[in-house]
Amino acid sequence: MTLSEKIQFVRKNILKLNVSDFAELLGVNRRTVSAWEHEEMNPSLNNIVNMSILSNISIDSFVKGNQSFELICRDISREQYDILNQVIKEYKKINNE
Repeated sequence: MTLSEKIQFVRKNILKLNVSDFAELLGVNRRTVSAWEHEEMNPSLNNIVNMSILSNISIDSFVKGNQSFELICRDISREQYDILNQVIKEYKKINNE
């Protein structure tokens, strides 16, 4: 999974946000998010850190190619942790991992 695919997956499946809302949350415009998702440009390290914090996905998981998502569990409830684990299981099932 490429960085652009990971960003789109996190936005749609974990945060459940449209492009505009995701962009607003990160303090960028929606064209910037679209460019990330279409591999026209890469997000800054600061934006990757912010996406990591918002999604509880490790920075390494975003930037390392073909690596499964690694959860960071800080300040989340058990229910939120279970939901994130379910998303990852579904992702692995879809991608035959």
